[in-house]
Amino acid sequence: ERISNLLVCGDGDLSFAANIAESLSQVQINLMATVLEPEHTHRDVYERSASNEQIITSFEGHEVKYGVDATKLEDTFGDRKFDRIIFNFPHWRGKANHRYNRQLIDSFFKSASQMLSPRGEIHVALCEGQGGGSDTRSLKEYRDTWTPAFFGSSYDLLLTHVMSFQPNYNLSSHRGVDRGFKVGSSPEMYIFCHPNYPDLIVDRNLQMSCRHELHVVLPDELDDVDNNDCSSQYSISNIVVGNAIEKIVQSIVPEGIRVEVPERCILLKEKTGYEFNMVTYLVVYSGEGVVLRRDQADKYRHAAELEVEKHIILRENRRGRLVSRPFPYYLLQSIIEDHTI
Repeated sequence: ERISNLLVCGDGDLSFAANIAESLSQVQINLMATVLEPEHTHRDVYERSASNEQIITSFEGHEVKYGVDATKLEDTFGDRKFDRIIFNFPHWRGKANHRYNRQLIDSFFKSASQMLSPRGEIHVALCEGQGGGSDTRSLKEYRDTWTPAFFGSSYDLLLTHVMSFQPNYNLSSHRGVDRGFKVGSSPEMYIFCHPNYPDLIVDRNLQMSCRHELHVVLPDELDDVDNNDCSSQYSISNIVVGNAIEKIVQSIVPEGIRVEVPERCILLKEKTGYEFNMVTYLVVYSGEGVVLRRDQADKYRHAAELEVEKHIILRENRRGRLVSRPFPYYLLQSIIEDHTI
């Protein structure tokens, strides 16, 4: 889809915008390049400040603005909208831990989401290991990243693509000075947009998911399960060994949310010491076409419990438990391996 304008945030010495200015002009895309520093400070700090601005503004429709806070874009641009908003290698000024950089990402998404045109995209380039991509092997590792997909979801932003990004411009602005910085061997570009289901379906490995357990109580005699009428879609047999639970839960969630029941376990009272036989199910919700947040997923959990209980008894003391924090779907298998239900 054709775009008409592009906003670059926090562009160091303006090298990135200077590098793409000509190609954007050739396809009639207006460029707005911004930096945090006031103009006089930018001139003092960056050797190429003036020359890069001259390159950018030599093309009709291109502009440079100084003193623009990427976390408060509305203060500069009001209700103006952009088709592309790019923030390459954001970093809290000075030495900082994940807490401050996550705060920066969160505040940027909050502001940028308001400036985005209906079919626009936000592009965020991150150094190797910062984004929690598919190279992350465990939930613990993922939670030690900047978790951009999680923060984007707070502002109805869906992570749609992750791709390799090798910068071919001058990397400057290391902790606010005119010095380069390392991005690792495999930096990546994370692309976000507002949902557009069903036209946009996100790859499973990029979907954010939440999980919870359902515990159902079986009849006293397991023979009752075997002899139950399997012709019913929601018969006890289909609930225990078929896909009835997945169908029931899928029926109560909105379009764009995918339901999966990847694990179940039959627990016999002779082995557990409980007064009844039961089956435990791991239920997973994933945002394949719409944003999935934890509060929404917990509403689905509540609705699922009510719907399932129309067909079979739930274990009372396992009802009403909050769903998990969101996690990337590609980590589901490692979560299953680390936790038995």
